[in-house]
Amino acid sequence: MFLLLGGLGFAAYTVLRPQGGQESDSHPAESHHTSEPDSTMNPLLEPIEFPRKLWPAAGIAITPVRSEPLVEDLQVTGKITLNEERLAHVFPLVDGRVEQVHVQLGERVRKGDPLVVIQSKEVGVRMLQLFQDRLRLSFAETKNEWTKSVGSNTLALIEVIRSGAEIDEIEKTFRSRPMGNYREQLMTAYVALFKARIHLERLSPLSADGAVAGRQVVEAQSDRDAAKAVLESLLEQVSQDVRQAVQLSEQSVEEARASTTVAEANLRILGYTDENLKLIDPQQQGNTLAHYVITAPFDGTVISKDVVLMERVGPEQQILTIADLSTVWVTGDIYESQLSLVSQLRDKTVEISSNALPGKKLTARIFYTGDVFQEATRTVSLRAVADNAQGLLKPGMFVTVKLPDLKSADVLQVPVVAVQDHEGQTFVFVQTDDEQFQRKDVRLGRRNRDSVEILSGIEPGDQIVTGGGFALKSKMLAGLLAD
Repeated sequence: MFLLLGGLGFAAYTVLRPQGGQESDSHPAESHHTSEPDSTMNPLLEPIEFPRKLWPAAGIAITPVRSEPLVEDLQVTGKITLNEERLAHVFPLVDGRVEQVHVQLGERVRKGDPLVVIQSKEVGVRMLQLFQDRLRLSFAETKNEWTKSVGSNTLALIEVIRSGAEIDEIEKTFRSRPMGNYREQLMTAYVALFKARIHLERLSPLSADGAVAGRQVVEAQSDRDAAKAVLESLLEQVSQDVRQAVQLSEQSVEEARASTTVAEANLRILGYTDENLKLIDPQQQGNTLAHYVITAPFDGTVISKDVVLMERVGPEQQILTIADLSTVWVTGDIYESQLSLVSQLRDKTVEISSNALPGKKLTARIFYTGDVFQEATRTVSLRAVADNAQGLLKPGMFVTVKLPDLKSADVLQVPVVAVQDHEGQTFVFVQTDDEQFQRKDVRLGRRNRDSVEILSGIEPGDQIVTGGGFALKSKMLAGLLAD
């Protein structure tokens, strides 16, 4: 420093001395400093001569600048959260009073395990309605079977009567087949017609012989025709009545079946299964018929509990939270400058670690890389799912997320060891001749463990110093002091 200040003082002196002054031969060195230095020349940018024979001792190594994808090794701060796809906020679907609580906070449950039992008037009413509808359906089905049997037998009897079968044959064929009142009506009319025919057949020969008056034959014919008309009318009417009765009976069955289906659906909406609804017996079940049992939706852990015995609850009140902690989510933030790499992250595996788990290296699979910017942080959210069978990862825990190696587009890059720094300015040494080097200031971009992106300052193919740069930097600064 003293030499530098002295040199500057001497240069000032030579500039301020009179122009007509005589120079002495005894001071030859003074004539060297009388010329004005070039103010545009930066000594730090002057070429540096470095003999090749000194390269091995200095460790000089030369590498050409290359343009290729920059493999980035990124780490972001992450947080462990619950797997929202395996999280259940439990609300009762009915109003009622809590009769039993089967779980405690932090307890592990299996799918289908009973959690809470609620005494519900709504459930009781629906159960009784289903019981009544099932009884009505059973009665309707039984009655329908009887009606169809009666109808079938009656229509068969009508066909036999229309065929003119003998009364004894009809009685023998249909003796044990149920027909209700239709048997008596039809057989009475058929017998009346049969008698009228016999009577007419008996009088007709006698009338020809004059034994009976013709008026009696006419009356007998009239009686036969009337009996026949009555029978035909009755056969037609009974046929219609039978078919209508069967149709109405089947409609009654369908209505009862629909009511039963609706009653069952109302209970299935509340979570009841066919097995739950298989047997309903108010006499045997008593008050338990109105019990509404809330069961675990999946294997998990009770992480919140807001229910006690005899408490009144309803659909608007959350009573439990069940979380499956066998898997958890890892969330992290990707900054705007890293967005070009986001498309490479989906379905990739990341490594996570935490100070709370020294020596543990866990992994997670990325399933979401964010679609919306957070304005406050200028980041997008990354989410990954991690296996947590051992329960080491606790929701709320902060972790370090190491992203997989990611490749950007081709960029100009140099090894990190090639970059030098002096007074806040970064630069590299470029070989300009066989034994000559020159400092080139550069602007840096992204970097990884081994390489750094060069935004400006050098060109592809430039031969840069990647080893021994300290020796060149020392010589550069030594030249500055010498000046």
